[in-house]
Amino acid sequence: MDLQRDYGLSVSELVPHDGGFATEGWVADRRWFVKRWKDGSEPSGLIQLAELNALRLPVVEPLRTVRGELSALSGSRAYAVFPYVQGRTATWDDWRVVARALREVHEAPLSVSLPPADVSEPHIRNLAQYLEHPWIADRADVVRTAMARLDDVRSRLEPVRHVVCHTDFHGLNVLIGPDGEVAAILDWENAVIGPREYDLWVAADGEPLMEFLDAYGADDLDADYLEFALLARGLRDLSARVMNEVDRPGVETWGFERIDAVDRKLEIFKRYCG
Repeated sequence: MDLQRDYGLSVSELVPHDGGFATEGWVADRRWFVKRWKDGSEPSGLIQLAELNALRLPVVEPLRTVRGELSALSGSRAYAVFPYVQGRTATWDDWRVVARALREVHEAPLSVSLPPADVSEPHIRNLAQYLEHPWIADRADVVRTAMARLDDVRSRLEPVRHVVCHTDFHGLNVLIGPDGEVAAILDWENAVIGPREYDLWVAADGEPLMEFLDAYGADDLDADYLEFALLARGLRDLSARVMNEVDRPGVETWGFERIDAVDRKLEIFKRYCG
């Protein structure tokens, strides 16, 4: 990376910082956050961050390069620079403020140039070619059953109200500021215009599921979209790890454990369905 060449920034200290599944990060002089995409990954959704920020959502816009672009290249890998926001990643102890922030996102005007939600799930379909992979071969029947169930639920989906959906509203993507409120919502790469349920699945990852839904103000949810979202998330995270052969423990934690919990979580969600 050449921050002076690409951004006109003179930086004296560059400290490694936790990145994401497809990115790595650094903090520059405690003023800037540098995000670099790993090989094979490309930045997406950067232009929408300004639109989301204009809606008064806690979204951080990337800096423009000296050429007016939203990202630059470090060798063959893209990177972008953002203002550094003081805060910590959210935990389930922050469920009240996170739930309220999610409601705020869903109440935003649909004036953002985001793609529509896509239920085709191509990555999950590709998982069928990896059922003999050693990480999942002993539970290939579980994967087949879940994929068949996803197809069945897809056939039952009916039109519902659409909102701005982040689709990955997990604690690692929510920064809590010193005041205990949400300071920033990060990683909008997979944001869409879609059903609320495409975000509310995240409540199932924590124990205060009912409390989270109450704080959000959940009502009249769609049981089929919830079932689809819960199944798809578990299968999608399992697929990403198996096909890229990364994060072996995550196959269990974010894949099989989620799939195993679908029916138990749905019973709780259904209290909030129309």
